Amino acid sequence: MSEIVANRYAKALFEVAEERDAIDAIESQLHTVAEGLAENEDLRRVLMHPQVSSDNKKELLNKLFEHQAGLEVLNLLRLLIDRKREAIIDEVLEAYTHMANEKRGILDVTVTTAVALEEQEEQDLAQRLGKALGKQLSIHVKVDKAIIGGILLRIGDRLYDGTIAGKLAGFKQEIKVGRQG
Repeated sequence: MSEIVANRYAKALFEVAEERDAIDAIESQLHTVAEGLAENEDLRRVLMHPQVSSDNKKELLNKLFEHQAGLEVLNLLRLLIDRKREAIIDEVLEAYTHMANEKRGILDVTVTTAVALEEQEEQDLAQRLGKALGKQLSIHVKVDKAIIGGILLRIGDRLYDGTIAGKLAGFKQEIKVGRQG
């Protein structure tokens, strides 16, 4: 549900950014804010705390980010605070980045593996996928030990499952269907 809400905020911000020809600048500012919140657990706790007033939260963010973020991003933060949606800033950034990349002709790809890939492996994978798809890619790598092995690709809204866990689930389903037949 929060993803849908985050998309709405990101779309509104993206439309403003397009009008002002500031897509890259606003994306960079959003990154700065999200990183600042991710790196400071105390700040994040204050922002998420229900007993801290909206005015205090807005004043705090204003002081912290007034030199790193423009009016559009600060207004978005104020709006999120007013609507008690402080927790979705990362999702707004993700949705905004997706829209910006789409505008640039860059395809977002999320690669999930059981173990971390080395830098060279990431680059090779990005190059091979980009060539196969005929697009420039923005690759995001995640590690999830639950997939056991193999690779899980999310390209846009499509999911390609080449994981051992996925194959085991498929076998399990085949066995269930086989028993019923």
